[in-house]
Amino acid sequence: MKYLKYFFIKIKKFIKGISTKLSPFLIFILLIFLVYLLEGYTLEDFGITELNLNPNDYCNLTDIDYTAILHDDPNGNANVEITEYLTFDVHAAFKSNPFRELWRELPEDYVDGLKVTYDVKSVTQILDNGEEIPYLETPKMYWEDWDYTENATKRWHHSKGNGNYPDNDESLLIYIPWTYREKMTFKIVYSLNNAALKYRDCSELYLSMYSGNNITKLNSYKAQILIPNKIMPSTYYTYTFGTANTRLPYTESTSVNPGYHTFSIDLDKSDLKFNYHNRYIEFCLLSYGMDKHIFTKYAPDNLYSNENVLEECIAENEYYETQNQKFITYKILLLIASIVISSLIIHNTILKYIKINKSYNFYKPEIDFEYFREIPSDLDPIFASELVFMKDPFNPDKEKQEEYAAVLLSLVRKQYVKIAKKDDNLEWSNNNTVISIEPSHTSYTTSKEINEQGYSPEPVLTTINKNTGAILEPLTTSERLYLELLERHCSVYNKITLDRLQRRINSDHMYTNSFIKDIEKKPALENGVMQGYFQSTDYDAPKKELNKSAKSSLILGLILLFVVNTISYFTPMALSFGAYTIVGIVCLWKYIYLSYKASNTVLLTQYGANEQAKWYGLYNFLNSDTLINEKEVHHLPLWEKYLIYATAFGISEKVIKAIKINAVELNIDNSLILNHHFYIHSRSFHSTSRAFGRSIHTSSRGGGFGGHGYGGGGRGGGGGRRWPLK
Repeated sequence: MKYLKYFFIKIKKFIKGISTKLSPFLIFILLIFLVYLLEGYTLEDFGITELNLNPNDYCNLTDIDYTAILHDDPNGNANVEITEYLTFDVHAAFKSNPFRELWRELPEDYVDGLKVTYDVKSVTQILDNGEEIPYLETPKMYWEDWDYTENATKRWHHSKGNGNYPDNDESLLIYIPWTYREKMTFKIVYSLNNAALKYRDCSELYLSMYSGNNITKLNSYKAQILIPNKIMPSTYYTYTFGTANTRLPYTESTSVNPGYHTFSIDLDKSDLKFNYHNRYIEFCLLSYGMDKHIFTKYAPDNLYSNENVLEECIAENEYYETQNQKFITYKILLLIASIVISSLIIHNTILKYIKINKSYNFYKPEIDFEYFREIPSDLDPIFASELVFMKDPFNPDKEKQEEYAAVLLSLVRKQYVKIAKKDDNLEWSNNNTVISIEPSHTSYTTSKEINEQGYSPEPVLTTINKNTGAILEPLTTSERLYLELLERHCSVYNKITLDRLQRRINSDHMYTNSFIKDIEKKPALENGVMQGYFQSTDYDAPKKELNKSAKSSLILGLILLFVVNTISYFTPMALSFGAYTIVGIVCLWKYIYLSYKASNTVLLTQYGANEQAKWYGLYNFLNSDTLINEKEVHHLPLWEKYLIYATAFGISEKVIKAIKINAVELNIDNSLILNHHFYIHSRSFHSTSRAFGRSIHTSSRGGGFGGHGYGGGGRGGGGGRRWPLK
């Protein structure tokens, strides 16, 4: 569970980083790529058969009985007369919005320069008792809601597809009486022109009977292709295509329909399984030999009528007939390869971590502290926060927000800065919070004491508050940088409101970016390296190495899981029995494993490891209920530091609650940062402090401010839903 929790934390951080760092240009390029990738696809291609995705609202084509009779008349341009019996399962979600239209798409196509066209002759509804209700043809396409009147029912319209919305596709529209839930059967008669093609060495009858997403709902499919005996070739090849099996079973007979050679297809629910790339049912007859043109005597010439194409046609048909079996073999090989690759990734990942451990010395603390009540040292607040969380995988590399509030509080405690309300009658807010830099001067002081060697100590540089005369504590690295930032933006009176400070920071990009770089590097270098916490300036080299490898693996894993799987779904390789998913999941495991282990690969010295354990123990203590029940510690300066470091750790609520409980004993009125006029009763001030930290990062990216406190078959009326039936 801990790895799973860690994974979601890291994914959230990764997505946040991507969203803030990707430039608009890269996002634009990504959108262009997606548009290019999805060009030509419709909602139906992705299984979305209606804009209203109510599962109780559908119109499925469930049964088809298809009969095609081939003709070769002098004026018939090699056409096929087709009779279809179509059964629809109409199921509206609400009686108030019934279905009013059924739709049979008539796919347009150009084959070798000849356009496949249709002539619809009649539409008849067949009732359960066998009664036939002829529908009337209407030249008008009913489309808008007001078109669907009682007079518009029991009609049909053949849309020729003129390329203009809504008449942009050739289709047959059947306008039914308003239907809530009912099974309806229709007999459709139409001719298909240019279905037979003539070449120099062969002839081809090609019938694309059905295709598209809606045939995945079929319960049965029956078809008969009838060729009159007088135009039936003696030598021919026959091919069928479609479904997950690619090759459809069929039978031939010369007696089922007297005077015709009959090819029959009879498929039930178990046969009608489809992959995305073979959602179609097709038939092809290829004649050759002496009577190769027997059924294309009157067929119009196409682009290749004077060329030999028999071998090419045979090769192409056999490719599609055996496509599924070939790709099943390929998918099995890819699955085996993915398992081998995944095993190698796991093996190499573990070896990489072992190699990192052998290449460096990673010290462990001599004592592990569950709780540490004392302040280990007067450490820089930002560095203290980094020290606490650098080995905690569940709080990785958090942005500095609370840390800035902690530094500001520390400057107030050390009397370098004063914060007050602009108007005491108003609540704390960005425009009612005034930051003032206290006047001070520096001087060298020399102690009168004599050291052991008999010499006076070296002069010490001290800073004195001019208003109080108090000697001020030295500034830490982040406090110095923060004070320099305030000095840059304050007015001649060394005062500025918080909202004005934020606006000035927002417009001063170069200095703000420089400040960000310094505040992220200098506290660790000046404290961690110079005070002996880290082994070298490159203290996080192994951590960076592991995180770099982990992030590369994360990107690869996400690409495999979402991009590759999505693209492959539309190809014969499909999902390859989960091959891409297996490798993708292993890549995500590598990301979790390495980034989790990376948290322990900071090059601390033995002293640094010991101190890190103390600071983490202090974090646990401040974050626990033990602090609230603390009755023995009433030392005011200690509680002030508790608040500063707890703020840097992002858990100041715990300390504030404890301070309120112990306010009387602590006598917080004597504290610059604990008194009720300033902090304890002012959650809004803490909100503005955190907003200041966020504004620094936001302005460094060129943005504005934002702060947080704690705190199928048919169409129904009224919606324009469509279910095209191909």
